Amino acid sequence: MPQYCVHGLLLNSGFDIPELPPLRKHQVLDDTPVELVMTSLPATIKHHSVSSDGYLLGDNEILISQENDIRCHIAAGNRISIDPGSSQNEPAARLFALSAGLGCLLHQRNYIPLHCAAIDAPQGCIAFCGNAGDGKSTLAASFAKSGFKLFTDDRLTIHTTSGDPYLAVPSLPTLHLFEDSGELAGLGQDHLAVDSYRFGKHVHLVDDAYCQHPSPVAGLYFTDWHDDPDAEPTITKMNQIAAMMRLRRDVSLTHLIEPLGQEQRFMTWAAGLCARAPSFHLVRPRNRQHHARCMALINSHVRDTFGT
Repeated sequence: MPQYCVHGLLLNSGFDIPELPPLRKHQVLDDTPVELVMTSLPATIKHHSVSSDGYLLGDNEILISQENDIRCHIAAGNRISIDPGSSQNEPAARLFALSAGLGCLLHQRNYIPLHCAAIDAPQGCIAFCGNAGDGKSTLAASFAKSGFKLFTDDRLTIHTTSGDPYLAVPSLPTLHLFEDSGELAGLGQDHLAVDSYRFGKHVHLVDDAYCQHPSPVAGLYFTDWHDDPDAEPTITKMNQIAAMMRLRRDVSLTHLIEPLGQEQRFMTWAAGLCARAPSFHLVRPRNRQHHARCMALINSHVRDTFGT
């Protein structure tokens, strides 16, 4: 049975996952296995509620369905079943299981994954948190092009260990990019894995751009677009309360926090993280022509604050 590691979790898979590198045991921080199987799934399950994103929530189980007939069932924090709907959907189904499926499983295991891009700096992991469409993957691709190693372009898992309560680990080594962003990052067909199951993005495999070790969380940036497409990008310091409020919005699959009863746990966890890691508000214009200028500011701020 093939074994892999992503988000610090040990995966036992009933099928090959070419999107993941071979198992690197030093990256496993949670060795309770996650079983991955490909099988037929029903269109519904017995559920007590439906999340705001349409996830069916049962007793310790979640069912997600896509318009292309891909379904994913997540059970008890230890098993993900994926139904591709057809053999043509298998690559997209694998990525769906490794993205939304694993995201749900992380919540079931009481992790609180962040919706962010993240890079490795000398002082530790730097996270850029934001909504869908806030350009996180483009930031990640640009940092990779500048020589930084990545932790994620979308979902960051933070583990608690005896040595560090906020230890970031690498995620799926891909970049989800629109075509123009891929061109901006210098990624072409040789990196292309599959069209994504969401948002019309393309999935690029970039294993060599990813960090190979866990690292403590050192800093947080919360991203927004400026109303004026020609405005100057700005970075300002945030206080702990403001950072906690933004962090609540920028939890990955944030619609699962309340129905899974994690609100109080989140507040305690977030208070500790925001007390430890300095937080900044990054506002930049939504204008591709200003991308290089924005990245120059961000690169400079990261290097001055967290080392080169």
